[in-house]
Amino acid sequence: MEGDEIIHEVNFQRMDSQQERFYGSNAVGRDSRMTRTSIARNGVIKHRDVEELEMLLEAYFVQIDGTMNKLSTLREYVEDTEDYINIMLDDKQNHLLQMGVMLSTASLIVNAFVVVVGAFGMNINIDLFKGDTPEEKETGMHKFTWTVGGCTTGSIFLYIIAIAWCKNQRLLE
Repeated sequence: MEGDEIIHEVNFQRMDSQQERFYGSNAVGRDSRMTRTSIARNGVIKHRDVEELEMLLEAYFVQIDGTMNKLSTLREYVEDTEDYINIMLDDKQNHLLQMGVMLSTASLIVNAFVVVVGAFGMNINIDLFKGDTPEEKETGMHKFTWTVGGCTTGSIFLYIIAIAWCKNQRLLE
């Protein structure tokens, strides 16, 4: 039994030291000789300390809530900024794709023009260049110049029609 009493005594001492750690030196230990008035006064002080602690915690919670609101607002601002940047990038990408469509169309039309001019410009035997006299050759060259001019005008006209069709189909702005 003596061993059990020593263990209980050690436990009480631990409890007293823990009370002092948690409640400060105002805690009432089992060996203190305080009167009922001083115990009641300590109870009121502890109650006031608890109220002060609650008020302090409430103030911290208000500050934390304000900080959380600021952080959520900042997060929304960052997300809106990311969305705006993505929209701007998509717009620039669309403009580049439209430029690619215009250049591809122009390349197609110019290649058609080159094929026609190349076919007439080759040194082949066709009726346009047959003729032994300089006058007949001059007439042939005059016809070739009109052919090149007509192809140039036709290519420009086809390009304008192709671009108008793309705009009508809303492929281009």
